[in-house]
Amino acid sequence: MKVEPAIALTSSRLNRDIELPPAVKAQESAISSRTIAYCNEVLDHSRFFCLLKAGAVTPPMMQYAFLQYHHWRDRLHQWFGLCIVKAGSCNDPDQKSAIMSLADHIFTDLQDGHSEMYVEFLHELGLSDTEIMADQRSAATASYERSFFDEFGYGTDNFYEALAALSGRELCVSVRNVRLLQSYFDARGMKHPTWLLLHAELEVNHFQDSIRPVLRSYDGDSAKQKSLIKAVERGIDRHVEYFEDLLHEYESLANAV
Repeated sequence: MKVEPAIALTSSRLNRDIELPPAVKAQESAISSRTIAYCNEVLDHSRFFCLLKAGAVTPPMMQYAFLQYHHWRDRLHQWFGLCIVKAGSCNDPDQKSAIMSLADHIFTDLQDGHSEMYVEFLHELGLSDTEIMADQRSAATASYERSFFDEFGYGTDNFYEALAALSGRELCVSVRNVRLLQSYFDARGMKHPTWLLLHAELEVNHFQDSIRPVLRSYDGDSAKQKSLIKAVERGIDRHVEYFEDLLHEYESLANAV
């Protein structure tokens, strides 16, 4: 499926037209392709996304998963904030670029009303404002929120690995959203929610914004480049694991009823 360009404008202040050194540009292309392939591999082995592909994710199941995701989204700035806190000197050009990309992501999300877009998405899933407001954070969501701090907490010297893991999650969201659009909304003849559509496109830019400073800093260091790949993959693994945990929670609640 070809996802049409999102009509929503964004408020990014980054200059994405800066030409990368040829070696870094080649690395970015290679890691982007590898990361997309890894996202698809992990999603293909996920029970939640296998059910999605089979048309077996029901409306209540979608409502549960994305109501919970709403709680995480409400605090997404904390993960970005941790990375900013972990950064060293902003006189370092790579760290300065990374800090700008992190701050820009938060600014874009808040300035352009992405939280409001997400509530509209929940409405399109059939949820009311009353149901949205009454929902409580689950154990799976609380665990996912903590996971980034558990792995990359303050005082650990892994700024670029944290940034790489965050970038992997960003690209996974893009790949994930394309699957949601195709296997759930297209399959039911529903219109594409603006939030899903925008973030199928926008997260690719966010991935590039986050990964470029890492690639520049690690250019020529094969050992660090391997740690970068592992961090990207861990970010993807944990994101998909979250949906597995949500599916398990939903099934446990349904069986209890």
